[in-house]
Amino acid sequence: FSDWNIRPSVAGACLLGTDMGREDPFSGVRCLFLENFTLSTLLVPVSEEEFRANHWEQKPLLVQRGDPDFYGDLFSLQDFDRVVASSPSYVKTADAKNKKLGMHAGETASGLERSFTEMRGGATLVLDSLHQHDAKLGLLCRLLDQQLGHRHQTNLYLTPPNGQGFTPHWDNHDVFILQVMGSKHWRVEKQHRRKLPFHDEKILDEARQLVGERDAFTLNQGDMVYIPRGYVHAAECGPEPSLHITLGMVPFTWAELLQAMTKAAIQKDDRLRAALPLGFIGADTTKLMNGALAALREMADKAFLTGVLDQYVDEVVSKFPLDVSGQISDFFRPQQLKLEDVIGPRRGVVCKVHDESETVRINVGARSITFPEFFKEPLEFALATSAYAIRDIAGDLEDRKS
Repeated sequence: FSDWNIRPSVAGACLLGTDMGREDPFSGVRCLFLENFTLSTLLVPVSEEEFRANHWEQKPLLVQRGDPDFYGDLFSLQDFDRVVASSPSYVKTADAKNKKLGMHAGETASGLERSFTEMRGGATLVLDSLHQHDAKLGLLCRLLDQQLGHRHQTNLYLTPPNGQGFTPHWDNHDVFILQVMGSKHWRVEKQHRRKLPFHDEKILDEARQLVGERDAFTLNQGDMVYIPRGYVHAAECGPEPSLHITLGMVPFTWAELLQAMTKAAIQKDDRLRAALPLGFIGADTTKLMNGALAALREMADKAFLTGVLDQYVDEVVSKFPLDVSGQISDFFRPQQLKLEDVIGPRRGVVCKVHDESETVRINVGARSITFPEFFKEPLEFALATSAYAIRDIAGDLEDRKS
């Protein structure tokens, strides 16, 4: 390695970076809350085991901590102000009490002034998908992406005193509500209104009301509530303003996996692309039933499903965002790596390693990189170790150019 001038590809450099002594040395993010962040630290003091067993996709979880500094430097009112001042493409406003929703051009003076006017009148300011633009929120999502295997996103809501952004509704994805400033009063129905809705489903306008038994509580700064998709909820401010982060989990579902299997079977077997028998509508359905059962039995072949699953996982991996910070400077100002240099995997990278007969393959982003089989141990070490000197890489590698 000592003789190599490394000019890595985007995919390769998204896996590894050099340690420059920052909280997150590879993305440049300075955030103590994210320094050792996992699902477990998000749920404290509730255990991850309790969450997985009794709440995930089942019922809400309220976490009241009595610790206003819990989220620390994750996101503040000043951060919100900075984002709006940096001219986002749009700023949304939502005012349930006056039944008004707006989207205003964030890069124009008139658009921003309309947003502020509505805010002064009681409307909530909404910044959608801020994880795509804010480094701390981007890392927050990538870390959960990596740990849980599902995609995450953030929307932010800044509500003035006594304001209410939205009428009662359910979401089509699970949400963790992180109260980072002030407080907000919540009401959540105790039963699913729509169990596990599809990604593109939305609640009907006539259903936007709370019915039946419900839980009522106040989220104070530092608290959190998890609400599975399909639970109707509503929130409004009291005498103090509120800023919360909605951390949404957008899941990959069994339905999508089965659709991928069906699509692969259709591509493989041209009989499944043939027309149904002439006159099938008025005929006995026995022949159709037998044909469908035969197709399903062939789809259940273990070797076929193994291949489909590998392909599906690789496609899923390609959907996760990559941290590409530093790519331009690394390319134009390459630095020679030395054996004593400390490197490590970028936090939050989602990848899949395939151990094949004579090679080992890693999929990350849109790339598939194949190594000789003897790279298996060094690669596993490199991905599993947060920081290490190049000379300490495990496996049968030599310290010279070959």
